[in-house]
Amino acid sequence: MNKLKELSKEDKVFFFERNWFTLDGLWFLEIEVEKNWKIALKIDKLVWIRLLKTIFRRLKRYLGIETITPYDIIKMMTFRWSIEGWEYKLLENKENEVHIGIVTCPYKEMMNRNPERTDIIKIICEKMCHPFYKEAIEDTIPNITFDVIKSQGLGDDICDFKFIFENSQSIAEEDLIKREISLDDKLFYFERHWFTMDGLWMVETENEIGNDLALKIDIIVWQRLYKIIFRRLKRYLNLEGNSIKDLIKILEFAWSCEGYDYEIEKEDNSEAILNITMCPYKTMMDRNPERHDRIEAICKDMCIPFYEPAIEEFNPNIILERNKFLGVGDKVCDFHFKLNLS
Repeated sequence: MNKLKELSKEDKVFFFERNWFTLDGLWFLEIEVEKNWKIALKIDKLVWIRLLKTIFRRLKRYLGIETITPYDIIKMMTFRWSIEGWEYKLLENKENEVHIGIVTCPYKEMMNRNPERTDIIKIICEKMCHPFYKEAIEDTIPNITFDVIKSQGLGDDICDFKFIFENSQSIAEEDLIKREISLDDKLFYFERHWFTMDGLWMVETENEIGNDLALKIDIIVWQRLYKIIFRRLKRYLNLEGNSIKDLIKILEFAWSCEGYDYEIEKEDNSEAILNITMCPYKTMMDRNPERHDRIEAICKDMCIPFYEPAIEEFNPNIILERNKFLGVGDKVCDFHFKLNLS
């Protein structure tokens, strides 16, 4: 058996950064399709309040922050913005008040590029952006007040994020400007929070609309996501064909990024067998007692169907067969690909 190759940091950053916004957006869109955009917006806010609080906790350790001060909150916010591609600048820096101007928000830019979303930008900026930042920031550190004075989504030329400190502090301007972001910084942020974001969408969707519909949406999200991932990786890997070997190269890349342990048992022009020995998604469910009774259903009902549309689009003559599942007690998850020549 041949173990799959290690990927570079650049490869992993490409994977997680390119698909970060896609995964988040697909959850919102599919909940909107199944229910309505108000419920999608409600769940979106709950997800990002919890996610931003988690990001703060992890950044505290990553950046070596011992006691969180208002300055540290701004430092962590600008760290996240720099990584996600926000453009921002310091508008005002007083002894107990700082204003950060958002020049470009990547989430608003994505909505601007989609004519079907432009009519809800105002509502999302007002009902989502302001309250989720306010709760996440003020819950993390009690001696700070956050407010949004101006918003591009409401017609202003810039978003003005105001931070007021209860205790007078002096923060040097050079400590508030955009920091240089390294490849390690990006990899930490996107890879570490990839599973967290997806998991929070699933949990909050279950809480709001029930387990069965949440699982249905989860399958659709990952079906659409994997089709996009396949197309992106085909370009990234400069693959000109759509053979079984090309398919294995794409899966090899995606699974290595996602953290699967797996081996290639067989690979030729007409057939390939890959065995997953450790699934990161099952491992996360194993750590959560509340998810144990769901593992089997998720493994069998979700894992099979979300690959099928991507494989069908890549090459309709490739057939996937599954017989073994880690989630039901087997030692591996088997992926048996055959070329249908009939």
